[in-house]
Amino acid sequence: MKKVFGLAILATLFGSPALAGETFVLNQWTIQQSRTETNLNIDNVTNSTRTQDYNSSSNKIYIDGKVETESNNGKVGEFFKNFTVQNAGSELNGSFHEEMTARVWGTINTIMNSYTTSHESSAGIR
Repeated sequence: MKKVFGLAILATLFGSPALAGETFVLNQWTIQQSRTETNLNIDNVTNSTRTQDYNSSSNKIYIDGKVETESNNGKVGEFFKNFTVQNAGSELNGSFHEEMTARVWGTINTIMNSYTTSHESSAGIR
């Protein structure tokens, strides 16, 4: 029985990772690296169409001259002297048609590298 009891005490002493009053040190380095590559291909086409119809017209009447009074055998009458009537007009009709195509194309290449280094250390007594 004494042997079994002695083996149990020895197993306890060797099996425990840290004993009271024991010192410990942690010294840990972490190094990380990452790389991201992106290739973005762009091909964009925009089509637009515009149609416009228009018309415009104008008309002008211009009257020039004098009205004069004349008496003839006791009768009074009016007559026009140098009388002119001018009539002018214009008209504009038309249409406009436009078609446009715009294209943007190309490649955007990006590379992103990331590096991280960290260090942790601690020490103490358990």
